[in-house]
Amino acid sequence: MKNSDDLNTKLQQIADSEQALVLSFIAPDTIVRMNPASFDYATISTQDLYNVEKVISQLKDESRLPDKLHLVIQSPGGSLDVSTKIARYLQGAFKDIEVYVPFQAASGGTMLCLTGNKLILSDCSNLTPIDPQLKYKGQWISATSYEQAIKDFEDKFPKQRPEEIPSPYQQMCNSFDPVILQEMKKIVIDTIVVAAELLKVSRGGESSPTKISVDDIYKIAFSLGKTEFPHSHIFTREDLNNIGLVICEDSGKIKTLKIYKEWVSSKLNNESTSHIVEYYCPTKTKILAKGENGRTRQSKSEPARARESKN
Repeated sequence: MKNSDDLNTKLQQIADSEQALVLSFIAPDTIVRMNPASFDYATISTQDLYNVEKVISQLKDESRLPDKLHLVIQSPGGSLDVSTKIARYLQGAFKDIEVYVPFQAASGGTMLCLTGNKLILSDCSNLTPIDPQLKYKGQWISATSYEQAIKDFEDKFPKQRPEEIPSPYQQMCNSFDPVILQEMKKIVIDTIVVAAELLKVSRGGESSPTKISVDDIYKIAFSLGKTEFPHSHIFTREDLNNIGLVICEDSGKIKTLKIYKEWVSSKLNNESTSHIVEYYCPTKTKILAKGENGRTRQSKSEPARARESKN
């Protein structure tokens, strides 16, 4: 209990000193038994969007929402549509977003990382490609992989007539569907465009502490959204720096990340099929709201313990 209280105190101190909402988006590692025959685990879903929106809208209604967000992500990904909605919602709610990844943000989690004007990772942290997935013939496949497979056939048999292609390959060629190919291409293009739009907001402004040129923004979006790497490929801090997504090296932020790592570690064994959305709000925010009599008043105080959005 003492360790838990100590961690709560540390997290509240960060919220107070940074004048930031400290918000978790943590997927437990635990597999949850749903019934005798099926299991499930936490992935990004509409329930997560609801939980995040509930926290922020409540604080906004109470005039306690600061301009700054510390978003702490541990996620295997999930619905890319929902990830995009959460990302855009956060950028609309906060002027300053710092994203902390103690261990991993994958796929849709990577999309969420693009909301931050600062991204903080440790040597043990990583992102993965966004690489949109589509259900095809009963299984999830990479939209990019479908397009790549067709290109490989074009490169392998550039001049042969269909009857000249060896039988096994000819049968595979016949299974390709041009309509599916177009759908895959559109999904990949849309993913790259969305990623670039998020980066323009977080890193494209003249006042951004980590400003990125438009050319580099599209290079990053392309590198993450359409890649020859597998869906599970590990992008380390060095890899991300190399493609232009500059990672914050500030020693104070790295120290803060270590505390967030404790927070994530304490939640990994929880049984939940949704991400754990908890928050710490500044005890006294600098935001002033007008009261009923027209005078400004200080926003309400927040006890030094985690508040959780319930399902």
